[in-house]
Amino acid sequence: MPIHRNCLSALLMAVMSAAILSAGPWPQQEQEKADQDQARRDMQAADKARAQAANEQVRAAQQALNAPNLPGGLTLQRLAQMSPEERAAALANLPPARQKTIEDKVQNYLSLPADQQARIMRQLEKMQALPPDKREDVRQSLREYQIMPQPRKTVITRELNYLATLADEQRSNYMSKPAFRSRFSEAEIQLMNNLRGIVP
Repeated sequence: MPIHRNCLSALLMAVMSAAILSAGPWPQQEQEKADQDQARRDMQAADKARAQAANEQVRAAQQALNAPNLPGGLTLQRLAQMSPEERAAALANLPPARQKTIEDKVQNYLSLPADQQARIMRQLEKMQALPPDKREDVRQSLREYQIMPQPRKTVITRELNYLATLADEQRSNYMSKPAFRSRFSEAEIQLMNNLRGIVP
C-alpha cells in the first residue's frame, strides 16, 4: 500500500505541474509584460512628438527666412523687439494681407528657442549679403525644400549638414564625384548649392 500511495502522490504532482505549466505565465508576469509594452509605446510616442516638434521648429525657421522684404529698413529682429502696438504702427501703411503675413513671421520667430532665433539671424545676414538675383534663387530653393517629401528631405538635410563642414575646394571635389552625383538629381544638386551655408 505505501508503494501505491507514493506512486499516486508522484502521479498527482506530475499532473499538477503539467497543469501549472500549461496555464501560461503567472498574472504578475503578464502584468510586467504589459507594463513593459506600455512603456515602450510611451517612449515611441514621446520620440515621435519630439521629432514632430523639431520639424515644426525647422519649418517656422524656414518660413521666417522666406519672409517678404520688410518696409522702411525694418528687420525681422527689430520687429520682434517691438511691442505689438509699435509693430502695428510700423506696418500701418501696408495692405492688411501683407501686415498679417509679416506679423505671422514675427510670431513664428518669437516662438522659437533663443538658439534657433540666433541661427535665423545668422542665416538672414548671409542672405542679405547675396546679390539680389542669387537671393531670389535661395528663396525659391527654400520653398522647394519646405515642400519636399520627408524621407527625401531627411537625406538632403543630412547632406547639407555635411557640406557645411567642408572647405570650398573639398566641397567642389566631393560634389563632382560620380558617387555623389548618382545619388541626387540635377535639381537637388542645384538646391543644395543654393542652400549651402543657409540651411541648416
